[in-house]
Amino acid sequence: MALTRLGLNQSINLASNTTGTLGVANGGTGLASGTSGQLLKFTGSTTLASSAIATGKVLQVVSTSGANVTSTSSTSFSTNMTVSITPSAATSKVLVLHAPPSAVYLSNNSNYGHTAVFRETGGSDTNITTNGHNGTWGVYRLSTGTYMSGSAIEILDSPNTTASIDYKIRVKVDNASLTMTYGHDASQASMSSLTVMEIGA
Repeated sequence: MALTRLGLNQSINLASNTTGTLGVANGGTGLASGTSGQLLKFTGSTTLASSAIATGKVLQVVSTSGANVTSTSSTSFSTNMTVSITPSAATSKVLVLHAPPSAVYLSNNSNYGHTAVFRETGGSDTNITTNGHNGTWGVYRLSTGTYMSGSAIEILDSPNTTASIDYKIRVKVDNASLTMTYGHDASQASMSSLTVMEIGA
């Protein structure tokens, strides 16, 4: 619909005196109504359509940080830090990012310390560090009485659920004669963080 001037000092009330859909060529959208939560995109040189935002967008971010210290001599995993997220769609992926402490201490240089990421949901606890070394990401071995930095972790998970998920950083040693302190000690604790992002797919 094109607009026609009626005469000098006359006007058209667009709120009440128009009908139909104003085409793109005449400055309109070509749409009778919009769609909640969507945007407009060109589908041709003179046509627009309502469309959902493209996949791959970040839907939500949850993060925790602090001076988290875990000292262990156990060959079973102990939890260092946890963050919870509830995906909005079962098709979403979750990007897990762990910024480790700047200090990891081992009491001897004969054995190894390890870190891993676990996903806990619906009573099921799963080690998702499948691309690490034997189910662990950080593997630590150093001279007795010295310190080293932790290993940053990045894992893209496909949990396939809309239930609440706990993602956990866990640590262990491979021999009970070793004590590993992940995060130094309480008086000189180094900061670490755990961030999870839901990615639309």
